[in-house]
Amino acid sequence: MLELFADGQAVTLDQVLTNREWRSAVQQQLEADFPDQVVVAVKLNIAGPIKNSPKIRQIFMAGWQVIKQAAVSDSAAIKKVHVDEQRITGPEAFLVLDGQLKKWKQELLRFEEDFALGRLFDCDVMADSAKGYQLSRRDLGLPPRRCLVCDEDAKVCAKEGRHPLAAVQAASNQLYRDYFVTDLTLPAWSQDFVVDAAVVACLQEVVLAPKPGLVDPISAGAHHDMTVMTFVDSAVALRPYFEKAFELGQDFSQAEATDLLAALRPEGIKAEQAMYLVTDGVNTHKGAIFTLGILIAAYGLATQDKELTTLQEVLNFVQKISANVLTDDLVNSAHDRQEETAGHYQYRTYQLTGVRGEVAAGLPALAQVGLPTFRDRPGTVTNRLLDTLMALAGAIQDSTLIKRANTPAIVQQMQGWVDEFFDLGGAETTAGQKYLTALNQTMIEQNLSIGGAADYLILTIFISRLSGLLS
Repeated sequence: MLELFADGQAVTLDQVLTNREWRSAVQQQLEADFPDQVVVAVKLNIAGPIKNSPKIRQIFMAGWQVIKQAAVSDSAAIKKVHVDEQRITGPEAFLVLDGQLKKWKQELLRFEEDFALGRLFDCDVMADSAKGYQLSRRDLGLPPRRCLVCDEDAKVCAKEGRHPLAAVQAASNQLYRDYFVTDLTLPAWSQDFVVDAAVVACLQEVVLAPKPGLVDPISAGAHHDMTVMTFVDSAVALRPYFEKAFELGQDFSQAEATDLLAALRPEGIKAEQAMYLVTDGVNTHKGAIFTLGILIAAYGLATQDKELTTLQEVLNFVQKISANVLTDDLVNSAHDRQEETAGHYQYRTYQLTGVRGEVAAGLPALAQVGLPTFRDRPGTVTNRLLDTLMALAGAIQDSTLIKRANTPAIVQQMQGWVDEFFDLGGAETTAGQKYLTALNQTMIEQNLSIGGAADYLILTIFISRLSGLLS
C-alpha cells in the first residue's frame, strides 16, 4: 500500500454522503451565526476509499497552517475556528473571519494554485450576505485546476475517466513524498512565526514526559538544580535572541554566510547572560542557544526573497555558517585547563568534536534521524516525540552524556538502552512507557543526562513546526 494511505480506513458511499450533509449543515449554521463575516471551509480531495490516515493528516495540517497564517498576516479579526482532523471521511476545518468575500476567494484560489500541496485541497468561501456569489478561477486569470497525473484540465480528465484510480493515488502519494520525504519543504514564514516556533520548541521539549535523565513535569531527572519552571523562564528570555538570529539571516549576504557566525556569537553571549539572569545561574539552554541560533539564521538566509525553501538548503547554510568552527574553536584554540569547557576537554582527551562537529557537518541527525522518526512513528504527538528523543539519543555522541559518565563508552550503553526501548514497541506501548520511567531512575542513580539529544529534539520540533509536520 502507498504510504499516504497506510493505516487508513476505507469509507462507504453512505458515509461520504452523510458527511456531505454534515458539512452543509455546519456551513449554513456558521453563516447564520455570523451573517456579516466570511466563512472558509477547508477539506482535501483524496481519490479512493481511504480519505484519512496519519500521512493525509500531515498534508492537511501543513496546508491549514498556511491558511491560518494568511489570516494572521492580513490582521483579519477571527471569530471562530473549528478543526476536525480525525473524521473518517477526511480532515476538515472551518474559519470565520472579517473581510471581503472576493478577497478571500482570491486568497484561497491562489493557495490551491501556489502551495506545494494545494492541488489536494478544496477550499470553499461563503457569506450569508452574498449567497449565490460566484468567482471562478477564470475570473481571477488563473488556469483550470490541473490533473494530478497529466497536468491537463482536471475536470476534463475526471469527466472522461482518463486515468485509473491507482494512477491518481500514486500521483497524490508523490506529492506527499516531494513535500515531506525527498527534501522537506519549508515555507517562508514571518519573523514572528519563526520566533514563536523557536520558543515553543524549547517549551515543548521540557514539558514532554517521561524523559530519561531530563527535566520534565514528572521528574527533574539527573538535574537537581532545575525544574520545568526554570526552563520556561529561560525559553521566554531567549526570544530577543531568536529574533536577532532571524534578522541576521535575512539581512546577511548569502555569499558571506561563513562570516555570519562572528556576528551571531555576541548575540549568543547576550542570550546566555539573559538565561543565567532568569535562572539564577543555571545552564538550561546553552546548547540550544548555539545550535538553534545557527539553524534560525540559516533558515533566514535560505528564505531571503523566496516563498519557500527546503531542509537541505537550510542545512547547507548551517554548514557554511559553521565552516570554520572546528578550526577556530578546537584545533587552533588555546585554553587554560582550568577554563576549558566540556567540549574542549572531550576534543583534547577523546578527539570528539561534540556540538561543534554537529553544526559543521550540517546537523546530520536532524535530517537523518529526528525528522524521519517524528514523521513516521505511530501514535500521539507526545509518544512520537518521545520516540524521536530516544532515536536521537541512540544516534549521536552526546557530549552531556559523556561528560556525566566521564567516558565515551557510555554512548554504546545508551544505544543498548535505546534498542531495548524500541524492541518493546516504543512510547506508544505500555511496556515502552514503563521502560522510560525505569530508565529515568537508572539515569538519576548514575547521574546521567541526554542533554545533547534534548537539544536535537528542540531542533526537530522547530523544523516540524515550520514544515507543518507539527502545528
